[in-house]
Amino acid sequence: MTSIDAPRIDRLMAMMGAHPGTFEPGRIEFTQEVGSRFHDHRGRTVLGSVGVLVDGVPGGAAGRSVPRGTQTVLSQITATLAAPLPASGPVVARGHVVHLDLDTGIGLSAGELTGPDGQAHAVLTARSVVVTRDATHADAVFGGDALAEPEPEPGTDPAEFAELTGLDIVSAIGAGTVARGPLAGLFGVELVEVDRGRVVAEFAPQPWMANYLGTVQGGNLISVSDLAAGLTAQTLTAAGQDYRALDLRIDFVRSPALDSGPVRVRSEVVRAGRRLALIDTELVDTSGVLLARAQSSVQLF
Repeated sequence: MTSIDAPRIDRLMAMMGAHPGTFEPGRIEFTQEVGSRFHDHRGRTVLGSVGVLVDGVPGGAAGRSVPRGTQTVLSQITATLAAPLPASGPVVARGHVVHLDLDTGIGLSAGELTGPDGQAHAVLTARSVVVTRDATHADAVFGGDALAEPEPEPGTDPAEFAELTGLDIVSAIGAGTVARGPLAGLFGVELVEVDRGRVVAEFAPQPWMANYLGTVQGGNLISVSDLAAGLTAQTLTAAGQDYRALDLRIDFVRSPALDSGPVRVRSEVVRAGRRLALIDTELVDTSGVLLARAQSSVQLF
């Protein structure tokens, strides 16, 4: 018998302003209200703004299709953006299982993100692995007390740094003279090294980031990877030049424990042309063990 009960919203989804919509076996839908509390330092909604949704919906579709007593974890997600995400309003994520092989324990799911007007903004694909690990945090995540939302950090009017090069802006964020933005503040992302084509950041896992297995939910890793890749791309831009992510593929290698200490995020340009930059991002623990690896394509314009 598979898990086809009505979806329960976990505390992390609730904190992110997400709520469940229609569902059926192998299919799931969530809507997240985006707005200023999820904006980057430019006042934009980016892929990282909806990272928890990107992870939770295709992953949830797979998780609701396996026998009771087993769980699924995502091993890989790809998000390909068709259009910039809306600055505010509802973003709807729909996911469904494409194929699930219980003999090998591998599944493929897909989905899409649409905006308030129904326009498709991103296409999602995800690979899942069936596991028998105990859902140690299920009671807390689904039935515990509501999470205290971190106090939103203010943004900065982009006009204030319009005359600066991208490298100057990112360096100023690292120095604390330009606000890092509400999204980076939410995840506690701190820049520790900034060079042209390279950014190193850190964040500390928090209890509110937990999934039902008691580790950091993958959507948090999507968010910080996207933030770091975007800032790395910005170091290449001239004054007045802009950028936007076109896609992100992330491979989850090892789930960070909540008490594992700071996670280091290393993002570097692999190749940059006049209009497109390819960026690799690695997340490692305090011992240098690889936790996740992401690849991004970023448009420069």
